Amino acid sequence: MAEPMKPRALTYTEMMNGGRQQMDEAEHAREQQLKQRVDALQKDVDQLEKSLEGGSESASS
Repeated sequence: MAEPMKPRALTYTEMMNGGRQQMDEAEHAREQQLKQRVDALQKDVDQLEKSLEGGSESASS
């Protein structure tokens, strides 16, 4: 039974290459999914801020 992947220290070569060269496909896919989720959340936040700004302007006038 394989153990779940644990983060490990980078080798010297990986550090010199920006730590990216040895990154496997699964890790890359997880990173892409996380970036997409962050982008989607940022859009939600932007929309909420706009609607709050609009609501406070009409309430104060």
